[in-house]
Amino acid sequence: MSTPAQSVRLVRPEKKRRRIPIAVIMALSFGTLVFLSVGGVLALSVGANFRNTFDLLGAQSTLLIDAMEDSLRAEMGDAENAVNGIAQLYAQGEFQIGDEAMSAAVAGALAAASGVEAMLICTPDLVCRGAARSIENNVATGAIEHFPAEPEKSPQVRAALEQRRRVGGRQWGAFVANEFGLYAHVSVPLARDGVTQAWVIAAVELRKLSDITRELSSRFGTHAFILDGEDRVLADQRLADPDALKNGVLPLTPLATYGDPVLAAYSSREVGREFDTRHARDIEIAEIRVDDRDDSTSWEEENTYIAITRKITGYGDKPWTIGGYFESSQISDEIERVMGSALLGLGAMAVAVIVAILLGRRLSRPIQAIAGQATRVADFDLDGITPLPRSRVLELDNQASAFNAMLIGLRAFSTYIPRSLVAKLVRTREVGIAEPREAVVTVMFTDITGFTTLSEQMDAAAAARLLNHHFAILCGAVDAHGGTVDKFLGDGMLAFFGAPDRLNGHAAAAVRAAAAIREQLEKDNLEAAGEGRPPLDVRIGIHTGAVIVGNIGASDRVNYTIVGDTVNVSQRLQDLGKHLEPGATAAIAISGETASRLDEKFETIPAGKHRLRGRGEATEVFKLGKVATSASPRMDVHRAQVG
Repeated sequence: MSTPAQSVRLVRPEKKRRRIPIAVIMALSFGTLVFLSVGGVLALSVGANFRNTFDLLGAQSTLLIDAMEDSLRAEMGDAENAVNGIAQLYAQGEFQIGDEAMSAAVAGALAAASGVEAMLICTPDLVCRGAARSIENNVATGAIEHFPAEPEKSPQVRAALEQRRRVGGRQWGAFVANEFGLYAHVSVPLARDGVTQAWVIAAVELRKLSDITRELSSRFGTHAFILDGEDRVLADQRLADPDALKNGVLPLTPLATYGDPVLAAYSSREVGREFDTRHARDIEIAEIRVDDRDDSTSWEEENTYIAITRKITGYGDKPWTIGGYFESSQISDEIERVMGSALLGLGAMAVAVIVAILLGRRLSRPIQAIAGQATRVADFDLDGITPLPRSRVLELDNQASAFNAMLIGLRAFSTYIPRSLVAKLVRTREVGIAEPREAVVTVMFTDITGFTTLSEQMDAAAAARLLNHHFAILCGAVDAHGGTVDKFLGDGMLAFFGAPDRLNGHAAAAVRAAAAIREQLEKDNLEAAGEGRPPLDVRIGIHTGAVIVGNIGASDRVNYTIVGDTVNVSQRLQDLGKHLEPGATAAIAISGETASRLDEKFETIPAGKHRLRGRGEATEVFKLGKVATSASPRMDVHRAQVG
């Protein structure tokens, strides 16, 4: 039997835990700890700062080189599109060599291609005719002048035409010079019924490329340039000056005599191995040392520059080198400032060790746990988060309670939104990434074949379970290949690739996702037979084009979605699948625009041109055959081939 005293002890309420406010702890140690910790952090950061500097340089380098290559290929692409268009018109019988329709076609192509200065059509007897932009005082006026057929007199052009006889397809030829400047030119055979009758040639003035380097030099705070191989200057901001030719600044000048001491020393550059091992983006970073001599005092000072370059091919016999350079002091100044601050803290680090061990071990564990979980929240990785433990420190305990309550709310909230989309938006770290903008993406539209009839034979719960199982397969394939699921439309799904993250090779990624869906559905249908589930066939339409992407909706309800004709085309292609591959597990219809962005890893089967509902002209359609395996679903599997 228990005594009264024992009974009292049994019912005594639990003693409330004492929690120490963090303000009390910090009041005793804040002044010393903060001062010493800052010094320690600065000292510890020096070792990582060099590598961080290279990471920042790598990101900046990639932006510069990618922007330069995109601008360059866009400029040269105008000429390629112009000659391809003329060749297509001739092959279709739209004009004859020398008639008025030919002149009109050439003038129209020239007017549409802003980067092209002149277009010629030359026959095998070396007689040329065509049109060119009118030039007054070395400046194009915008007017187009036609010139009649006459034998070509320029030895350079005649030599290029003679060379053209031995080469088929599109070709970028040797540079041609005249009194107005230096030109690159691209040519395509004019063939009908398999017989080449002539060649169409488009000329691009190299000063256009210098305009690109001048604009990028201003934007990135560097000195951009383009080299022919590694020994001659093709484009540079000095060549962008309208009076460059008059002042003797000429394209294709050897680096040693061009007048730029940094480019003159380019051949003796020292390639930075550290950057190359960390960035597999075919970008070279190198140091160039230049000796600046002051003749009046006979002293020398060596300046160091950083050169960032990439080789591109397709515009001649040897690759071009695109890139830029800047003074290395732009990097070293920041490092020197950090090292100076770190040295000030070194003296205090010895004292800080004891305090940091005694106090840091007590406080670091819960703080690190909070920081780690908060990082996962920032990445929207809700499944990997565990509730935070309670703490005796008042503020940490309150923070853990608030965090755990927030986690419960986020998990409930995330059920109703595309979690992968939110994670991508969070990871981009770009301000305004969700604002509506125009972008080129690849759109995928899916639909289950005959689901309406099938659902009429099932109760609502069974139909919902079947749809959920099916959408899990589709979403898994889209997420694995970097795509974004936009919405579910009945038994269909709308997804897109290329936004919000700028996925390289988004067309290839979308097609790989479709191939993965096909493979997964074939396996799932085999399992369905054993589980008593009905097998499902799907139609998939894929098209690449421009859309408006971003937050669209009312002020209190918005969706990150896409709108535009590209969505309609993908839906029409999906519907076309029932005629292209009836009875297939996955009938995949791809537009010609998407197919043009694929490489040899993809087997595309021509399915003819089809008039899609709502579109005026026929759309070229392909069926998807076999797809070679890829090392990474996010790898850029396509880069436009030229030359």
